[in-house]
Amino acid sequence: MSQAAANTRPHADRTVLAPINFMTHAQAEKPRVYMSADHAQPNERLGSFEEAAVEMHDARTLTPAASLDVHGFELATLPTTMADFYDEARIEAVYYPEIIAFLKRVTGASDVHIFDHTVRVQDDGKRAATAKRLPVLIAHNDYTETSGPKRVRDVMDAAAADRYLGHRFAMVNVWRSIGASADRTPIAVADARTMRTEDFLATDLVYKDRVGEIYQNAHSDGQKWYWYPGMGGNEVLLLKCFDTATDGRARYTAHTGFENPNAAPDTPPRESIEVRTMISFAP
Repeated sequence: MSQAAANTRPHADRTVLAPINFMTHAQAEKPRVYMSADHAQPNERLGSFEEAAVEMHDARTLTPAASLDVHGFELATLPTTMADFYDEARIEAVYYPEIIAFLKRVTGASDVHIFDHTVRVQDDGKRAATAKRLPVLIAHNDYTETSGPKRVRDVMDAAAADRYLGHRFAMVNVWRSIGASADRTPIAVADARTMRTEDFLATDLVYKDRVGEIYQNAHSDGQKWYWYPGMGGNEVLLLKCFDTATDGRARYTAHTGFENPNAAPDTPPRESIEVRTMISFAP
């Protein structure tokens, strides 16, 4: 059996008890994250945090399968012709069009705009050599009620932004493992239906030239977290990070990397790519 086939076959239930880093509900002032200009170094986070042991349920056992609008996340199959995810030019020339066509097909969006991507590398030596970022090990969601629409204005011309903001739009991340295995530090996602409004704490994201805003997440009873063991091959994980719809569908998805205590000692460091998109449902 090929490695890709081995990665994508169904797994028996693999519930993992793992520590997750959360922000606390009580903050003395608005939290901030100072984004490191040196990708080899972690970002500086100001605020109060706590660690909680969380059961990570095997999302492959969900019946029916998790969906973007219900749970806030969805596992999908996206074949790619990409051979080297460290080739930035090829990512934009080849991978971006693959994602645009894919998201239009699976979400029904009329338009997809890709504005950013990040390759994350856990191995210290490889990360330093390639100037990539570390996996994020703090529960968070990439956009807020304020920064979602603002980001549209930031990255689009006025006419395109007006079209997006005049109709329902969403922001969806497409996450893929690009290494031999993601199981040493996999990505965990929370069922959006189990998150409370007060579990999302607005946080300034401070860059050298701008200030954005994300939600960092606090822990509360009732949250249910999931992971997908053995992600690889043509699998991608879709994360709903913002949605203007207020009709009951998922609008935000808390997520984080976590250190898997059950990973085999020889499990290689994680390598992954996340592509950030805006999808429009304008007619």
